[in-house]
Amino acid sequence: MTAQSNKVWTLSNALSFARVVLAWPIVASLMIGTRAGDIQALVLMLLAGLTDFFDGYLARKFNQTSDVGRIIDPLADKICVVAIAVTLMFTHGLPMWFLILIIARDLAILLLGTFMISHTKSIPESNWPGKVTVTVLAMVLIVYTLSLDPLKTPVLVAGVAVVLISTVSYFKRFIKEIFTGKK
Repeated sequence: MTAQSNKVWTLSNALSFARVVLAWPIVASLMIGTRAGDIQALVLMLLAGLTDFFDGYLARKFNQTSDVGRIIDPLADKICVVAIAVTLMFTHGLPMWFLILIIARDLAILLLGTFMISHTKSIPESNWPGKVTVTVLAMVLIVYTLSLDPLKTPVLVAGVAVVLISTVSYFKRFIKEIFTGKK
């Protein structure tokens, strides 16, 4: 399947853009400060998760993969996760160090990806460690949204582990592609 680099407005890209848009009502729901607001945020988070699943699935199914999609999908994930995590830090006690870890990982990936694009003219795609990380980070956000205190430490430990694994994985991949030209 070849990328349709000139295709911007596809169903799969619309789902990625929708995830960015969904971040704002999720944040607003969390800021209400009630159980009903938290449940509303959870429902919207699950909807955002579905857009994340279906954007890639539909792109492949309908041969609508594009360079724009390769950029907006992970960027939408990062925007959504960071917006929710910042809000949870202020409203639900998500540790600041964990938020800093997430932001540092995302900035490193964005900077390395930008460097790679400028040097190899190819757009890196998400890999499995990155996809697992987004899933585990979603679990962390859900546990904090619902204030599931007994699960907070285990999901934070899992979150740290996958963030570190995915960061190392992306770093090794970028180094390999930049210096050898091989994927």
